[in-house]
Amino acid sequence: MLRQRRGRSRRVLFLVHALPPAENTGTPLVAAGYAAAAEQLGWKATVVYADPTRASWDHIRGSKDPAGFTRYGVPAECFGTWAITAASAPSDPKSPASRFFAELLRHVKPDVVHVVDNVHLPLDWPELAAASGIPVIRTVSAPEDICGLTGPVSPLSGPRGFCQAPLTAERCAACLAAALGGTYAPDDGSAYQPHILDQLLAKRSRAEHQFQTVFDKIVFATPGYRGYFEETIPLDPGRVRVIEMGLDIERWHVSDMRTIDAFANPIVFVLAGSLHPARGQQDAVQAFSRPALVGRDDYRLHIMGNGDESIVAPLLQVNANVSSLGTFTPDDLPSLLAQAHVGISTSLFETFHRVTREYFLAGLPIVANPTFGIEHLVADGVNGLLYDRTDPAGLADAVSRLLDDRPLLDRLARGARASALQIRSVDQEMETLVALYEEVAGQAPGRSRRSVLGRGR
Repeated sequence: MLRQRRGRSRRVLFLVHALPPAENTGTPLVAAGYAAAAEQLGWKATVVYADPTRASWDHIRGSKDPAGFTRYGVPAECFGTWAITAASAPSDPKSPASRFFAELLRHVKPDVVHVVDNVHLPLDWPELAAASGIPVIRTVSAPEDICGLTGPVSPLSGPRGFCQAPLTAERCAACLAAALGGTYAPDDGSAYQPHILDQLLAKRSRAEHQFQTVFDKIVFATPGYRGYFEETIPLDPGRVRVIEMGLDIERWHVSDMRTIDAFANPIVFVLAGSLHPARGQQDAVQAFSRPALVGRDDYRLHIMGNGDESIVAPLLQVNANVSSLGTFTPDDLPSLLAQAHVGISTSLFETFHRVTREYFLAGLPIVANPTFGIEHLVADGVNGLLYDRTDPAGLADAVSRLLDDRPLLDRLARGARASALQIRSVDQEMETLVALYEEVAGQAPGRSRRSVLGRGR
């Protein structure tokens, strides 16, 4: 149970690219959880998010969320090219977006601004808050600040599936051309359009400025991703915190978690997450299309999530053991995972992976590609198996091993149940974050903003 602080209610303003129910994944869920928990801890919470249904900055009004916080939906800056165009665009203090945010700061009077992510929102908003003397905390949920594709996955990423750090503007431009073509691929066959490189260089300059000057504290969810990020943009260690994200533990009933029947027939594998190249579902398509697995009848694979269905369509055509369950909500997930025995994680790049932790909360051992956000969770042979995606048979061999060695599957299931007890709750995370809010809010009166106010753009 969260402990409510006594005394004057402080105020925190969150920025995030979306909120439920419009988007029930990733940072939208995180931001909603933060705001609800902050209210319980005695902080008045406001969330500003990009609303694709809103076209005008006129007459924006806040509304009360059922969880108690206030929410403001604002027009999105842009979508597919946000990570380049918005990040490289100069600030305009007279723009409708800047005027709205300045008025919002006067109205809300936040003690802290917490940028959960800034996707689809104006990048000068944190700068405006800092220039007003308001401490700014930045959670680095994804690599949009250092990658023009938002996530560093492209045809040029190499066998590990993601671009190796340090990321450069020149490499980023080549990835854009390889991944998107069109605007980014010139007619003369060269690697990229010169103006794209100029934009990416401006974007990098802005990111370095914000992370080295504007953000008072920078929060990473895993040490692995912190290291990856800092290979590209070095950070002051005094500004950095590693705070693992929490999950809504209560809906999972961990205390009376079911025991997986490792000797059931068939064994049900589940692959949950949005269908997208960066989620690595192609690994599962290749593995479960192999004759050795197509010819077995002692397992089923349930694919859960919406997105690019063409990724998994070839598998559905060749393997009758595989089915697609489509879209799911967070409330659906416990009952859906209760029908499974093993979770599969194929993601190529994750700064923090909720689904892996949710597999554990459901008592499922995991077969995983050990990328960021996952590598320190899944211990090979203890609570799951790790596969090498550079080996074409890696995932298929791991699946076959579990099917052929049921005592091993039973041991891994016991390890998964033990791991579930280590998953952090939103309450625990928020206690840590509120202490950080109080730390930076207490330091705010003596801070100098000359470097922010004097920055020319």
